Amino acid sequence: MKKIFTWKKYHRWVGLVLAVFMLVFCVSGIILNHRSLFRSCEVSRSLLPSSYHIKNFNNGIIRGSLSIGGDSVLAYGCAGVWLTDHQAKQWTEYNAGLPDGADNRNVRNIVITKDGNIWMATQYDVYRWGGKQWEKIPLADNDTRITDIALNKDSSKVVILSRDAVFLASGRSDSYIGMQEKLRRDVKITLLAPKNYTPKTTLFRTVWKLHSGEFFGLPGKLVVDAVALVLIILSITGIILFILPYGIRRQKRKGAKEVMRKMGKQMVWNQRWHNRFGYFTIILTLWLAVSGMCLRPPFMIPLVLVQTEQKVEDGNVWKDKLRAIRWDAAEGCWLISTSDGFVKVDEFFKNAPVFFDKDKAPGISPMGINVFERYADFNSASDSLRAASQDEWLVGSFSGMYRWNPQTGKVVDYFTGKPSERKSMRPLSNSVVTGYSTDFIGGKPIVFDYSKGAQMQKQGSEVTETVPIETPSLLSSTKMSLWNVALELHVGRCYSPFLGPISDLFVFLSGLLISLILLSGYIILRRQKKRKKNNRKNNN
Repeated sequence: MKKIFTWKKYHRWVGLVLAVFMLVFCVSGIILNHRSLFRSCEVSRSLLPSSYHIKNFNNGIIRGSLSIGGDSVLAYGCAGVWLTDHQAKQWTEYNAGLPDGADNRNVRNIVITKDGNIWMATQYDVYRWGGKQWEKIPLADNDTRITDIALNKDSSKVVILSRDAVFLASGRSDSYIGMQEKLRRDVKITLLAPKNYTPKTTLFRTVWKLHSGEFFGLPGKLVVDAVALVLIILSITGIILFILPYGIRRQKRKGAKEVMRKMGKQMVWNQRWHNRFGYFTIILTLWLAVSGMCLRPPFMIPLVLVQTEQKVEDGNVWKDKLRAIRWDAAEGCWLISTSDGFVKVDEFFKNAPVFFDKDKAPGISPMGINVFERYADFNSASDSLRAASQDEWLVGSFSGMYRWNPQTGKVVDYFTGKPSERKSMRPLSNSVVTGYSTDFIGGKPIVFDYSKGAQMQKQGSEVTETVPIETPSLLSSTKMSLWNVALELHVGRCYSPFLGPISDLFVFLSGLLISLILLSGYIILRRQKKRKKNNRKNNN
């Protein structure tokens, strides 16, 4: 009886289907591994599924806004800065001086000092508005991304937060000439370690670094790139080996012996290198496939929950942990959002930060904090915005948005008005918050949701309504950074319009099938080698 399933059939047919996806995984992975090389590269959203198109200010296009006097408002987000009015009718570019590329123009925050100087933090650099264009302010001794910029207690200085440290800069315009030198001299601050604090990282983060090679620095990344190239070669040669036999048979029917001979040589050459690359790199290719599928559900969940002690470099326990900073006048201290929770620290950062109890602070998505504003209640009776509360903050992320009182530890869901319930197993909320503004349509609070876009909450109701503002073509035509497109392809989110809820398992299932393809090829080759060895013995 003929076998229905054999390793050879599996390797041939399943390998053909998955070869295309393997090429996508490998190319996108190389792009993800070298973000700095592709920062200026963009992709038109028209080439992507409709869920990536800009409609109603969705997809993080607006993160926040800043009123700069009169009827002028700066709106900013994942692809730059725009000048508009309080009715959001007229929109113009405000990106002069910024490098090309959406990744370079991903704005974290914009502030204005009491002297009227406008400062901006993108994820890579800090800028000050020079009157006609943005002027870059280099941060010496900083090799990590910028996460936030804020004003000090009297709005005379700006505080810049990277993922590792704090930088101070004067907000005065007359100090610009000496700004670069001053930033080099004395304004980088490394936060002290909290009492009895042992920095930890999730097992997910460790596996992620191993998968990308980042765990071993640049050499590790290059090794992973080389393994990705091997998988690309295996995919291409595999497709060729599938197609060539059909071509040879067709030429045989035509009697084209010379063409058959050339195609036969191509077959032998591709088979030789396909076998060699696959056989001698089996451990590395298997590791890449298995570690990759562990970074998505269902294996991702236990990896996120398991924590291991983090290695401390240069005595800085906050390496890659700082996310956002604000001055809290009520508490008389700085509030800092970190990957381990919220902390408070004194004005001059001389003392060790103190953690807030996690039950008395809002939960933040692993993707980071997107809204960190003073809470100002909108009075529907007088149709005006009340003064910002000195006690409460609005904190928003992909895990929802909350009103938080650091003094009392009270956390209330912004949309429902009910006490917050921490859900550690669910990183995404029903409200995937990407931004917030009170600078439009009479000061009414607008929440920007990643999928739904700009939303207004009806007073006394959990229901939200779409904001009556039309998305300008200037924003809807913005492109997406190549790095972000590669990320969407690599984690399988771009397939959700076709696969629906199964898309969450796409990477896991693909990784499992690819692992079996690699193993089946190794098993087939081992059997062939063993058979040849036995034949030689029998002949002798």
